[in-house]
Amino acid sequence: MADVIVHIGRFQPPTLAHLEIIKKAQSLAKKVIVIVGSAKKARSVCNPWTSLERIEMLRSTKEIDHKRLIIAPIPDSNYDFSWWLAEVEKIVKQNTNSDDSIGVIGYKKDDTSYYLDYFPKWKFVEMPKLYSGLSATQVRERLFENNYVSHVTDEIGKWLTNWIVNNDVIYSTLKEEYHYIKKYKDMWKSTLFTPVFVTTDAIVICKENILLIRRGNNPGKNLYAMPGGFLEQTEFITDCAIRELRGKTRIDVDNNALKKSLSFVKVFDDPFRDQMGRSIAHVHLFNLELSKFPNVKLSDSASDVRWMSIKNLDELQDKFFGDHYQIIKNVLMF
Repeated sequence: MADVIVHIGRFQPPTLAHLEIIKKAQSLAKKVIVIVGSAKKARSVCNPWTSLERIEMLRSTKEIDHKRLIIAPIPDSNYDFSWWLAEVEKIVKQNTNSDDSIGVIGYKKDDTSYYLDYFPKWKFVEMPKLYSGLSATQVRERLFENNYVSHVTDEIGKWLTNWIVNNDVIYSTLKEEYHYIKKYKDMWKSTLFTPVFVTTDAIVICKENILLIRRGNNPGKNLYAMPGGFLEQTEFITDCAIRELRGKTRIDVDNNALKKSLSFVKVFDDPFRDQMGRSIAHVHLFNLELSKFPNVKLSDSASDVRWMSIKNLDELQDKFFGDHYQIIKNVLMF
């Protein structure tokens, strides 16, 4: 049917359904390119395994022809979809000939599968629901709830079992975060309407450095983040941003000076940006034109607060909480 078929996914972990799709692609094409998303992200309940670990899992299975399989990782880009599309096409171009016919294969399970419609030059191969629609999310839930590995190949099941044994601290931390999030969601699951949370975050720039905290609590404990928090019922958005900034960092700049240094406010509203629930972030950019860094102090809710060179952020992107690195990159355009 095609010279090359592309399959895009997160594979957290690679399930039996993922492997069925790859096998179907190999029955239709000479070569299959698997693109592994969410690369260079910090570990979380949604992303427990690095891209290298997921590639190891895929390579461990005996059910596919590895000689005809190319696997390449790609970072997410929630707020620059055109960049992400270009990166996917770049990976495919690097691994195909100019006259190759190309297809893309997948199952349109919900709104998160929208990307499958953005490759009009590639023939779409639609897959049916497999294994009663059991998803990788449910596989992770069973793992964190009961240490139960299911709906993966024997090889991947063995890989996961060994990973748990050899990474007990990481696994225990992820389980703790999983139960924290579950308990948090249980608090409002009986409400008439699912709540939408409004938050503010601060990007504070001084002398080509950015002010960051490390989160002191779950979720994302010890990961870098913008200082921020939830909007209170009776406050304006910018007042919330300044209150949370001062509370998280004890920054030695008065409120009037902070308001004068405010460059702009931008909304980030990816529906899936926060594991805790629907959360809309109002990100404030403060440019401090000072001759020296203002003093900052550690707060109770952070494990660290520091000024960091913007030039060094790329190498730390897998140490950031959630989409905070992507937001900072979008705002600062570096």
